[in-house]
Amino acid sequence: MDNREFFKKQPFCLAQSEKEKVFLFEMKRLVKWHYEKCQEFKILCDNRNFSISGDFELEELPYFPVSIFKKFDIMSVPREKIIKILYSSSTSGEPSKIMIDKETADNQSIVVNNILSDFFGKERMHFIIFDNEEVLTSSSHELSSRGTAIRGMISMAKKMSFVLDRELNLDVSKIESIMDEIREGDKVCFFSFTWLIYNIYLNNKDNERVINIFRKLKNQEKNILHIGGWKKLKDIAVSKEKFNENIGNIFNVPKEKIVDFYGMTEQLGTVYPDCEYGYKHIPIYSEIIIRDIDTLKSLNNNQAGFIQFLSPLPHSYPGISILSDDIGEIVGVDDCKCGRKGKYFLFEKRSEKAEVRGCGDSLKI
Repeated sequence: MDNREFFKKQPFCLAQSEKEKVFLFEMKRLVKWHYEKCQEFKILCDNRNFSISGDFELEELPYFPVSIFKKFDIMSVPREKIIKILYSSSTSGEPSKIMIDKETADNQSIVVNNILSDFFGKERMHFIIFDNEEVLTSSSHELSSRGTAIRGMISMAKKMSFVLDRELNLDVSKIESIMDEIREGDKVCFFSFTWLIYNIYLNNKDNERVINIFRKLKNQEKNILHIGGWKKLKDIAVSKEKFNENIGNIFNVPKEKIVDFYGMTEQLGTVYPDCEYGYKHIPIYSEIIIRDIDTLKSLNNNQAGFIQFLSPLPHSYPGISILSDDIGEIVGVDDCKCGRKGKYFLFEKRSEKAEVRGCGDSLKI
């Protein structure tokens, strides 16, 4: 099964009504695939009395709670087809473990490149990575998650420079040398996990040498792209606005060029960067439904609840319909001032309640 042509489409080219027809067609193909190839997904559908041959709507599609991937190795292809295993970052407990085959990996690469190109253009950038290069080869679960995110940027990179030492402190001599090499007109992107780049700010905010190093970049196009880790900043109560102000000051980057993007290992490839108006947009490769935290019923726009993510991208594992424990709300459809079509939403926070109900009885036989 190959739906590669669908993933080559531009991410925000269709109005919601047009997108829904194409998207539902692709989802029905994947539902049938996973039902036939994955015993756990078949059990989920059968326990919900869901018929894959019926004319269903997206809201009717059964979902796995995201925690299911922490507890089971779930696949829709033979194990010998798995080329890599992705681990989510996890502040406590076990990480999710996601089984990836070549088709899924190829589709992930196409999709993330399409989405990021829409936001940053197709010109390759010099990525300044606030991490240690060993993160790309480490077998540690936490490091593997960071390495996966960095590798996702490769298609956008003209060059990658890692500027942290093994203790994750800024290598000042190295960053100074790199800044001296960058020429006028070069396109630069500072990239890191949210908590990690903020630690660099905290450790260097009064370091005049570091501040002056970044002030050398005057006539270059500069962006800061950061992902995940907001919950690690919770204890020091850093708002998004304060984060952007502090980070922008030390790295000499305008606040409107600081882009937070949301993504989850369980549906890697479909990422959700902030547009210039602060909203996250749903590309044609995915869809979201907001569900009430207590009843799990679907909610209308401007109502906050758990975010259910749907995507036909996962081929090697049944991650096509996942209920996350993150909270958000749909703000509007087709009418964001940035011009992108489809739904757009706000990510609010990680739920402080117990994990999403349903992990156990999803697979009850």
